[in-house]
Amino acid sequence: MFIEMKDFVRNYSLRTYNEDYNVICDLSYKWKMNKSRSRKYVRELRDYLNKYGIFCDGILVFEYSKIERQLHNHILMYCDKDYYKCESVIFNYWNKLGSLNIEKYDKNLGYSSYITKHINKTENNDWEFLS
Repeated sequence: MFIEMKDFVRNYSLRTYNEDYNVICDLSYKWKMNKSRSRKYVRELRDYLNKYGIFCDGILVFEYSKIERQLHNHILMYCDKDYYKCESVIFNYWNKLGSLNIEKYDKNLGYSSYITKHINKTENNDWEFLS
């Protein structure tokens, strides 16, 4: 199952948009978060990007810390605009909600494997499409 999920995640953008991912985001929150509220903020982030003319899609992962108290997200993202424009818009939105790490996607660094390793490890660690 893990290998199939890793391959699905790795190839989703290529199969869907004929282009590879170009952005990775690791998002955390300033306060305790549940999945329902997290979905709301990530959906608002997607809508904020759209407001600035940036289409985005990808894989959103919900992951709890080892003690299952603090939720954070990983996003493997395809955006149809320049990386630096996406980075700026994401930072402007998210810096009010928590901390973030945004990087250019490099397929050779194995981020798609990294984000899938905890999916379904517990009933709380799961994923969905960003779109």
